Amino acid sequence: MSDADTGTALGGADDTGAPETGQTDAGGGFLDTLSDDQRSFAREAGFASLDDVINGYRDARGRLDGALVPPGEDATADERAEFYRKASAAWTPEAYEFAMPDGLPEDFAYDQEFAKEAADQFKTLGLHPDAAQGLHDWWVGKMADVYKGQAEATAQAETEAAERANAAHKALTDEYGAPGSQGYDNAVAKADRAMAALKGQGIDVSGWLTDKGALTAPGEDGTQRVTDPTAVRLLAHLFDQTMSEDSLSPADKGSASNPFDMKSQDLARQTELLRTKPEEARRLIDAAGRDPKRFNL
Repeated sequence: MSDADTGTALGGADDTGAPETGQTDAGGGFLDTLSDDQRSFAREAGFASLDDVINGYRDARGRLDGALVPPGEDATADERAEFYRKASAAWTPEAYEFAMPDGLPEDFAYDQEFAKEAADQFKTLGLHPDAAQGLHDWWVGKMADVYKGQAEATAQAETEAAERANAAHKALTDEYGAPGSQGYDNAVAKADRAMAALKGQGIDVSGWLTDKGALTAPGEDGTQRVTDPTAVRLLAHLFDQTMSEDSLSPADKGSASNPFDMKSQDLARQTELLRTKPEEARRLIDAAGRDPKRFNL
């Protein structure tokens, strides 16, 4: 029987022209059955036969099995959390060890413990390590800017306080004389004595004067500098008018060398004795005919 009698051509197609399953495109059979769009796609994908299509599908499905699919718009909070948990499972803790950004102040206080907590939280939330590093750098940069701003403000305030203190010092020396002179030392001693007496009565004005800018904050040795000469004048006047009872009725007792004697009183020396030698100060006060209680003894 001839091939013509069977109704089947040697080319592999029946008399309708349809290709056999699995036939390659060597004769144009498989691709000829496709539309123009399908044929273009098949050629780009390397599909020359139906076998190629099926094998390609199997390979794609194998790749997609177990793939992490982003949650849809209607996903629940738990579904989203589970997605992020799976997404971050492959990222090791080492991937969240942050590098320090450039340009930070040398004395910037970087909180290592907080950075570690933040890294753990970023991983839990499924944030990619690169995104976590970017967020870290942004946050640290903002904190560095705040720190630099505060440091500059503090330095400016200290400079202004020093300038006020220097101006106040000059005003006092212009009025009372140079430091070490009796006039200057007595004025300062009167102010100190007035503050001490007020404190003895439960009225501590040092903090109030500091808050008002009349005194600098205490230094490492506890000393404070006057930044407003009016405060010294006020306290010295207060001492003269209300705290030196002998100024109304001077005593004639005592010697010229006694700093507590009203005829030759030396307030700076008095202050030194009261601070370092209270017993000697008491003796000299008694010798000058004055009341030790007025000196908080």
